[in-house]
Amino acid sequence: MTQREIRERAAFKKKMQKDGYIPPNKPKLNRKKYIAEAKEEWNGRKRCYLWDHYLVDAVSYMLLQTEGTSARASPEAVGAAKVLKLAVRLKKFSDELKAAGKDTYSLAEQYEYIRDILEA
Repeated sequence: MTQREIRERAAFKKKMQKDGYIPPNKPKLNRKKYIAEAKEEWNGRKRCYLWDHYLVDAVSYMLLQTEGTSARASPEAVGAAKVLKLAVRLKKFSDELKAAGKDTYSLAEQYEYIRDILEA
């Protein structure tokens, strides 16, 4: 596409947004701030066992996230799937430690055990 075509398309999009035919652009998400706010909310919650239920529901909703009409999995859905795989793998790591009679481990050992999921 030429620069002229790019400018024409951008102008057309702005006109369509101004006339109300298409929605305005979403503001950019400050990811670091969003994560910090989420951590603060989560850590400040009142402790109760019902949080397990709400957390499972939240992960289920995230797994359903798709991009556009192509039903392509969103990066958020992939992130939620990674969280589930990590939880299963960490449980397996813990079970293997118990079976081996060990009760201590280094973070490096644990990281190596889950590294493939984190880097996927």
